[in-house]
Amino acid sequence: MNTLKLKEVKQGNIVYLYRPEDKGEPGEIHMRIGDEQAVVVLRAANDNSAEHYGFKAAKAVKKCVEKKNLPLEFINAWY
Repeated sequence: MNTLKLKEVKQGNIVYLYRPEDKGEPGEIHMRIGDEQAVVVLRAANDNSAEHYGFKAAKAVKKCVEKKNLPLEFINAWY
């Protein structure tokens, strides 16, 4: 589970913070409107390569941008 918070929308750039399991220091995901992918530019403190929290959070941000829906805060959960 990731908790995502919109940090900023500025000149076509969208920045979200993500926190795996809502713990530790957040990571940062950037996406430029019109780009094909959201990119993790800073991994969260407790996001290790085996869990791929950043990858899943980036996919969630991409879906929001595609739908033109930028919530201030949301949860990305998978089971």
